[in-house]
Formats: sequence, C-alpha cells, structure tokens
Amino acid sequence: MIILNRVYKILSLLFVLITCTQCASQQIDKKNPVEIKEAYFQRWISGVEGGGSGLMVYIEINENTDVQLEYAYFKGKKIKLGHKTNERVYVGRYSVVSKRPELIMSDNPKEEFKNKLPDVEEKIPFTLKENECMISYIKNGKKGFFKLDNIVEKEMEAYPMQRRQ
Repeated sequence: MIILNRVYKILSLLFVLITCTQCASQQIDKKNPVEIKEAYFQRWISGVEGGGSGLMVYIEINENTDVQLEYAYFKGKKIKLGHKTNERVYVGRYSVVSKRPELIMSDNPKEEFKNKLPDVEEKIPFTLKENECMISYIKNGKKGFFKLDNIVEKEMEAYPMQRRQ
C-alpha cells in the first residue's frame, strides 16, 4: 500500500511537471506573423459605484490577414482579444469589479457553505517585463506566440455616470 501511494505521488508529480513544461516551452516566433501598426493600453474606471475598473489593450494591424489574434498576456493577465469583421483593431478588456461579495457568517457551518468561492485567476505561462505583451494567435490551424515590446500607455478613461432619463 505504501508503494502504491509513492508511485501515485511520483506519477502525479510527473504529470504536473510535464504539463507545466509544455506551457513554458511554447514556441515564440522571432518575427511577428502580422505587421503591427500600433499597440497600446489604456486604464479605465467607471463613474458608477461598483462599476469597477480595468484596462483595455488595443492592437492595430496593418492589413487584413488570415492570422487570428486570440489572447494578450499582459501585466500578469490573460486577456481575450476580439475584433469586428473587416476591422484591423483587436481589442481586449480586463475588468476588476470593486464590489465585494456579501459573506454569510454564522454559528451554523452549513449556512456558510452558501458563500461563493473567490475567482482564482490563471497564472500566465510567461515572464514578461512591465511594458511587454505576449500575443497568442492562430494561423492555418496552428497556434503560435509572438512578443510585443514597449506597449505604451495612453491617458486613462473615466466613464462618467449615465444620466437617468
């Protein structure tokens, strides 16, 4: 029984190591598969209580292409990129909602089971400098990565409260 436990622990450890090394050893292209016209980010805050804050990542490409940008790994976050058909600007939005969830505190532990677990963010598989961004893309059915350096920050956007009608 002790041997089976040790074998199970060793196999589990090997599985974790193999999974982690596959993430970290992703092929990073030395040359971008698309020409980037402009790449920047902009922080934003909501003018409504509980509306949150966050950042937007903008990546403008020079031409329409068969390369589909998927995610931006930026500032420790994995941000989904999207764009409108026939537009060349990919946009990713990362939001932080400032409202705290209400917690149930009770003498009865069964009542506390109704508390929602906090969301755990996925750790990105890259070590990046402050102004670097890794982009994942798909081209001809294959996934790849390339790095953008010197992502500039544009002035923060403050979204005012909407007027009630």
